[in-house]
Amino acid sequence: MLTRGTVIYIVQRVILIAFTVLVVSFGVFYAVHSLPGNAFISEKLHGESLQAVLHSYGLDRPIPVQYWDFLRNALHGDFGQSFVIQGQPITPLLVRELSVSMMLGGAALLITIGMGIPFGVVAAMRQNTAWDYSLTTFAVIGYSVPSFVIATLGILIFGLWLHDLTGGAFYYPISWTGTYGNLAELSVPAIALGLYTSGQVTRITRAAMLDVVQQDYVRTARAKGLKARIVTLRHVLRNALVPVTSILRPLIVSIIAGSVVIENLFGIPGLGKEFVRSITAHDYNITVAVFSVYAALIGVANLAVDLVYTVIDPRIRY
Repeated sequence: MLTRGTVIYIVQRVILIAFTVLVVSFGVFYAVHSLPGNAFISEKLHGESLQAVLHSYGLDRPIPVQYWDFLRNALHGDFGQSFVIQGQPITPLLVRELSVSMMLGGAALLITIGMGIPFGVVAAMRQNTAWDYSLTTFAVIGYSVPSFVIATLGILIFGLWLHDLTGGAFYYPISWTGTYGNLAELSVPAIALGLYTSGQVTRITRAAMLDVVQQDYVRTARAKGLKARIVTLRHVLRNALVPVTSILRPLIVSIIAGSVVIENLFGIPGLGKEFVRSITAHDYNITVAVFSVYAALIGVANLAVDLVYTVIDPRIRY
């Protein structure tokens, strides 16, 4: 049950997230509108014709005035229309692509937690054994190799060498129909995105477990005759999860940032791919909208991690 202090803390953080999104959106809006060129420059459109088009879209007005109109509409859920894809409203496009990115990011986060914590627990409980050395080596390799390298190796192995077996199933169709990826399409990108972060979680979990297992209350639990499984899960792991939860903040940010590269490598129609396309095409409104969504996602993720603290350790109160 949420306490009054927790509710006040959540409200304060939501206000801070909103302010951060506002600052980020204005900074990006000013930056992209200050870049040379625009989405309408071509061999057939220049001079007075180009100025007329810019005037029709309101792009010849001062940047603060343009941003105020953009912000006023965005508060009503309308990010405007794409300058490149004529007649395409941005809001439904963002919602669709956000759902795809969240599916990929969620799968990568499951790999991060689902592999990292169990591997760290086993490595700590089997310290200085073959299990410990194997899992530690795997973790070191995981967080030493960049995600785009793992992704490239995945394309090479499953897309070329094993093409007869996989049929290149992890590729999304070039003309996307709006359906989400299946397990085969998500597996290689999610592993490429989550392997680095899972290595970090394995390392931190192992170190935290080895620290907690030396505490007096753990010795007392063992002296009382409790089963090793109960001691490990109820007394050791729960207290070791506090530092593990702390590292989830930068790791979630790493997953969000890494998805930009992974989505473009695998052709996944998510926010990351749209982000790169909008920058190269000078599609200002989409660029600002995607940046704003990313800022909000990072803020909400950090808030969620803070709230998880109170579940893991009841002594923490806000």
